[in-house]
Amino acid sequence: MNSMEEADCAQVLACGSNGEQQQVREVMDSLGPTFVGLLTVDGVLTYANKAALEAIGAKLEEVLGKHFEATPWWSFFEDARKQLHEAIKSAAHGVGTRFEFPFQDARGQVVTMDFSLIPAFGAHGEVAYLILWARDITQPKRAEHALFVTQFAVDHAYSAILKLGADARVVYANLAASLLLGYQRSDLLDMHIGDIAPGLSEGKWAAKCTELKGRDQVHFESVYRHADGREIPVDIQACHVEHDSIQYCFFYALDITALKAAERQIYHMTHFDELTGLPNRALLAEQLQEILSSTDVKQQSVTVMVIGLDRLKLVKEALNHARADQVLRRCARKILNASHGVDLVARISDDEFAMTVKADATHPGLSAEVAQRLLNAMATPVSVEKQEIFINSSIGLAAYPQDGETAEDLLKAASTALGRSKRHGGNAIHVYSSLSESRNPGRLPMETALRRALKYDELAIFYQPQLELNTCKLAGVEALLRWHHPEQGLISTAKFIPIAEETGLILPIGEWVLHQACMQLRDWARQGVQVGHLSVNLSARQFRQKGLAGLLSRVLRDTGIEPDALDLELTESMLMDDIESAVRTMKILKEMGMHLSLDDFGTGYSSLSHLKRFPIDTLKIDQSFVSEIPDDPRSAAVVDGIIALGHRLTLSVLAEGVETREQLNLLRQSGCDVVQGYLFCHPVPAEQLTTLLRDSRPQFPPCSDHSAPAAR
Repeated sequence: MNSMEEADCAQVLACGSNGEQQQVREVMDSLGPTFVGLLTVDGVLTYANKAALEAIGAKLEEVLGKHFEATPWWSFFEDARKQLHEAIKSAAHGVGTRFEFPFQDARGQVVTMDFSLIPAFGAHGEVAYLILWARDITQPKRAEHALFVTQFAVDHAYSAILKLGADARVVYANLAASLLLGYQRSDLLDMHIGDIAPGLSEGKWAAKCTELKGRDQVHFESVYRHADGREIPVDIQACHVEHDSIQYCFFYALDITALKAAERQIYHMTHFDELTGLPNRALLAEQLQEILSSTDVKQQSVTVMVIGLDRLKLVKEALNHARADQVLRRCARKILNASHGVDLVARISDDEFAMTVKADATHPGLSAEVAQRLLNAMATPVSVEKQEIFINSSIGLAAYPQDGETAEDLLKAASTALGRSKRHGGNAIHVYSSLSESRNPGRLPMETALRRALKYDELAIFYQPQLELNTCKLAGVEALLRWHHPEQGLISTAKFIPIAEETGLILPIGEWVLHQACMQLRDWARQGVQVGHLSVNLSARQFRQKGLAGLLSRVLRDTGIEPDALDLELTESMLMDDIESAVRTMKILKEMGMHLSLDDFGTGYSSLSHLKRFPIDTLKIDQSFVSEIPDDPRSAAVVDGIIALGHRLTLSVLAEGVETREQLNLLRQSGCDVVQGYLFCHPVPAEQLTTLLRDSRPQFPPCSDHSAPAAR
């Protein structure tokens, strides 16, 4: 009913016959939740419809004849009565009023009403009476409020949000998008996404749009172009929605400039030698593996050469640190100058360099020529501060594929040949031969003894605590394998684990370690000894076995251990042989509920771009970095970078091999989460650790020492 119809009805109510008035009342009462009523010019109520009366739980005779301000409709809110008072005065002078007010109905519910008061004029233009109507607008107001809050949240979200139409043009941009891209929000409207993200130009947008339509959301990295022309790396979550036959795409972008800079810095720190600027062993192995993968052995040969500097230790003892560094840098320069035709030169240890030589069938003797050229170049003295210093070299060579099919195998073979060269007096070239470089004569007996060790219970598991750095509470324990030989005593894992890997013994040994460690965790739980999670190392061969998930399920079922109590430690190198397969296996383990840690981080060959794909929970900083942080600013910077990167990826970071308070203080300063090492506790048998942990508050004094961090 519109205002003219209401006025006509009101006229009948005021002046019509009884029959007419009754008909109009029936019409007014049928208006549902809309309140309708009549007032005199002075504001006295002369009529209210059924909906208005039911709302306050009153009968017409209880309110009829009362001033409208004094009725229950206006008892809830004082300010509303004041508005009504002014509205009656205005309407009496011929001016209508409309406003909203809170109203409490007979059930005690507070709703928002949209109220209007309209003057009705007599035959001579005078105000004859006042017509009121009101309707409940609570739901529309709530929807309006929710829309406002949502819009405010989107406008002020941390992510840069773009809403794209079906034509890939921007129809909405929030404040973060404006700040990120350097445009006014109004300037972004109607821009094509290709003008913002060059990688999504019109030619490429169709494929991306099709991908978005086929999936709930798509996560990818791209580059946005700022208004000033510079490029900004971004991490994008994108989704597609269709509503009322209208299609939209939403892009939620985060600026990852700092993360990319940290990746580049850490990559350089972990892949290049600081002193010489040459690639290090990790980068050499990574690029050598790529060379091997692309080599046609029928047409090309690849030789790995390891160059050892003879007498370097003696020279370093005779010179101060700065002059010794000069000698090393000049030796590196001589090696580079002599390495024509070489694919890659690297410094792989303190006194060793390595290079790869790739030659085609027309030049089979290239590697020998390069080796001799190096030997001749290194025979000339190095001049440091007018002092001539003689450092000869020894060289070992290994060829692909006869001496090894992987980068590590070739480097190992070349190093073996280098050792033979040095044993024969140095300043010579030796080529690896599987016959001349025969296996260690003690290896076969060790293989036999290792097979017996598992059968006769010579293997044991020691446990080393892992501590939360901020609270000094026990975060977990790592299970570490030990071999007590009946005659030779404790044998280093460095000696027998490679043999176990090569022979396949690592599979039954690994299963035994998992089963024994999980049983010990169960026993601790039954004794009320809380140790946190249990960390167990997986070998490369274990990780690649097809039945790994089934083995783990069986061990957990047999021992009654929950999956989330088990933390499996993996090394970078074991994941790099087949990235896709490794990620699939890791996802299966995560779906089973287990935690995953990346062990010895920074020493392997993984690209940081792969790190985001690995579904891991923890990064373990290798002890080789930890041991050097008090004295080597570069190692300290690497550790800082790894911790920052781990936290940016929402990973926990654990430093292993902590042996001094100075290392501990520096790790605390860098924000490391968990620490492990001899400073707190050596690996010990389960019984000894149980005795320590049965103390209601086991103490690890170095961890709780909150002395000021050492200066870097």
